Amino acid sequence: MEHRDFQNGEALCVPDRQARSRRNIWLGAVVVLLACCLVALVLEGVFRLLPVNEGLRGLSVDEQNPVFRFTPHRESVYSRGWNFSIVNRVRTNNYGFINDHDYDPALTTPLLAVIGDSFVEAVMVPFAQTGVARLAHAVGAAGRVYGFGTSGSSLSQYLAYARYVRDTFHPAGLTVVIVGNDFDESLRKYKNEPGLHYFAESPAGDLTLTRLDRPVPWWRDWVGGSSLAMYLYVNLEIRDVWKRFAYRPGQSAISRPRFVGNTAAEATSERVADSDRVIEAFLRQLPEMAGLPASRIALVVDAPRPELYDASALKAVSGSYFSIMRAHLMDRARVGGFEVLDMQPAFIADYAQRRLRFEYPDDNHWNGTGHEVFAGLLQRSKVYRDTFGFVQP
Repeated sequence: MEHRDFQNGEALCVPDRQARSRRNIWLGAVVVLLACCLVALVLEGVFRLLPVNEGLRGLSVDEQNPVFRFTPHRESVYSRGWNFSIVNRVRTNNYGFINDHDYDPALTTPLLAVIGDSFVEAVMVPFAQTGVARLAHAVGAAGRVYGFGTSGSSLSQYLAYARYVRDTFHPAGLTVVIVGNDFDESLRKYKNEPGLHYFAESPAGDLTLTRLDRPVPWWRDWVGGSSLAMYLYVNLEIRDVWKRFAYRPGQSAISRPRFVGNTAAEATSERVADSDRVIEAFLRQLPEMAGLPASRIALVVDAPRPELYDASALKAVSGSYFSIMRAHLMDRARVGGFEVLDMQPAFIADYAQRRLRFEYPDDNHWNGTGHEVFAGLLQRSKVYRDTFGFVQP
């Protein structure tokens, strides 16, 4: 009898122990969640005191707004990396481009438009040190210099900007800044980022300019409102973490490409052939898109950096993809009547004289010195002279 009662009592205790165990698990989970929230709040407070990248807040791209721009009339902090190695404060003007001054399409003074990607956007450079600002200052009241640049743009996107600038501002001259990743990334075959224009293969086999519409992501304002989230998403670039582990020692040169001019150095026959088609389509369409003859358009071509600081290093990359494509572009552009401004001899000559580098230690974009050389080269150009009627010393 006693044995049976003991068993019954033991059976009654089992559900109690299970219930207590479940409660402990839930309490533990709640404690961990509250602790995580507390840590997140503390980190949020800390990062609000630091120069976290605040983002530029791109607008939607659609039929009503056909080219990618940023939210107008907004000041924000730009910073790079986990340790804020570059910090700058930037302003988007009334048309949503990075510029301390607004654009006025009603003015009749001659306008030189400068189109490009992040090299023209130049969020890492204090505005007064940018090429656009230097040129505008040099021209003064005699004319205007407006910049139209957004990160990620390529030759195909430059055509869309040229058409937009033609219809909105009616420039007297045009400058297009061309860098290493502008060629193959103009094709949807190689890149497919919403909000930009790309060349797509038509049924007839031609390259046609195609816009990829871009709604504002639903999570953009939520992430943008948190300094901790922006630090993780922009400064740490956690969305691209996988790329840091994609290349491991021992892989082939194809799977682990060396970069020259911000793009993979490998020049396969297919990649070069595709890029040559892009160059032909770009040069053929640019005068019509810009509303200008080729003689009023200057193409500024970047140089392989940092290889240009050493003659042997520069010679060693002569067969790289960027070196090949920049040569193809310049040759065909000259035949087409465009003015070609090669940054390579300009950079080499300036470096020999001043021994100042043209990019940041951890960022290959032009620094203030690079922009200075760019502005000086453009001021000596025929397009500059034809636009404003004089040449600055």
